[in-house]
Amino acid sequence: MFARNSELKVLTVQRAMLAVILAIAMLGVACGSGGVDGKYRDASGTFNAEFKDGKAYIAMGSYAVDGTYKIEGNKLIATGDFGMMLPHTIVFTILSDGTLDPPRDTPIPRLEKVKK
Repeated sequence: MFARNSELKVLTVQRAMLAVILAIAMLGVACGSGGVDGKYRDASGTFNAEFKDGKAYIAMGSYAVDGTYKIEGNKLIATGDFGMMLPHTIVFTILSDGTLDPPRDTPIPRLEKVKK
C-alpha cells in the first residue's frame, strides 16, 4: 500500500510538471510571432513596417522592400535586401509596451504598433 501511494504521488507530480511545461510553451507561442504581427510606424508616419506570418514589409517614404522575420526571445530579426541605407539583417528589440526599438546604427526610428 505504501508503494502504491508513492507511485500515485510521482504520477501526480509528473502530470503537474507536464501541465506547467505545456502552459509555458503555449504562452511562448502566443507571445511570439503572433504578438508582433501587425503594422508599425514611427511618430511622423514616414517609416512604416508590417510583420505577418514570417513576412516583413518595410517602407521609408516611397522606398519599400520585402523580407522575412523571425522572433528570438525579445528580438525581432528582419532579413532582406533593404538597400544601401539599411543592413541586410535588422534586429529590433521588442519592448514591454509593444514598440520596436531599432539598432542604433540605422536611420530607423522607434516603431509603434498601429491601433486597429
